[in-house]
Amino acid sequence: MIELSHHLSENVPFYSSLPKPTLRQLYALEKGDVCNSYFFTTSNHAGTHVDAPRHFCANGRAITQYEISDLAFTKPAVLDVPLHDEELIEPRHLEQGINSAAPETDFILLRSHFGKFREDERRYVDRSPGFGPAAAAFLLDHFPHLRALAVDFMSISSASHADAGAEAHRIFLGCGGHKHEPILLVEDAKIPDILPPLRRVFVIPWMFEGLDSAPCTMFAEAANA
Repeated sequence: MIELSHHLSENVPFYSSLPKPTLRQLYALEKGDVCNSYFFTTSNHAGTHVDAPRHFCANGRAITQYEISDLAFTKPAVLDVPLHDEELIEPRHLEQGINSAAPETDFILLRSHFGKFREDERRYVDRSPGFGPAAAAFLLDHFPHLRALAVDFMSISSASHADAGAEAHRIFLGCGGHKHEPILLVEDAKIPDILPPLRRVFVIPWMFEGLDSAPCTMFAEAANA
């Protein structure tokens, strides 16, 4: 099994305009309490998380409306698309990589190698690359069975191209007027530089009622396991 998500913590890279996760200990064995217990708060879009359609579509499916079977993927593929700071993904970035993935692919892990900057918080968050609308439509056109996409950068939306990123979200998530079926989006994923062929990928979100999307654990089973 291969872990493909980052641990959530108070130090997770996040937007400077929003509060980071916080952790407070309620009970402590070392203080004589009967157990350890904590209270934590977090944005549901902090750290590795999965966007469901309701994130951008008013009547879209919420993450808690997905069955467990919807969150297991049996035909994953890794696309290598090296990206630079603030780069907007266009179809030309994807043209070469798509030939290495089977048409029946149901989960794409897009490896940009931008995750290596995750310890440099402001660069990783504020100068992250992201998708443009044309690239989102291009990817969905070429993979009709796609049900999820994971990226190793902050968000589908680059902070430097917010409007383009918002439209790319709407295309991927199947908001009104777009022809494609919605897919799930795993952002701030951990996609190692070296991965064996993968047999299955699993996305396990926090099933908290009322959320549009949720922090998640993502892992894969190697094909030779």
